[in-house]
Amino acid sequence: MQLIIKSRKYKKDITFSRPGSGYLYVDLNGKEGTLGKQLCDGGCVLGECLSYRGDDPQAFERICRNWWRGFLSLNNWWVSV
Repeated sequence: MQLIIKSRKYKKDITFSRPGSGYLYVDLNGKEGTLGKQLCDGGCVLGECLSYRGDDPQAFERICRNWWRGFLSLNNWWVSV
């Protein structure tokens, strides 16, 4: 599964993916799939990892968008975007 969000704040496309059967990743550093950053609770890229094993694209999109909102609200200065 894959979702692309056009970020106005970072002026680029942000790609979310689930390359395998569970863990979710985001391309924040020019690396997609498992080379990207793993999604963790609360919009973080470190900590308790998020996973989704279902096949519903709407549920996948909801998880990714909720994570993205959390990420933006945290002002993650340690992630080079």
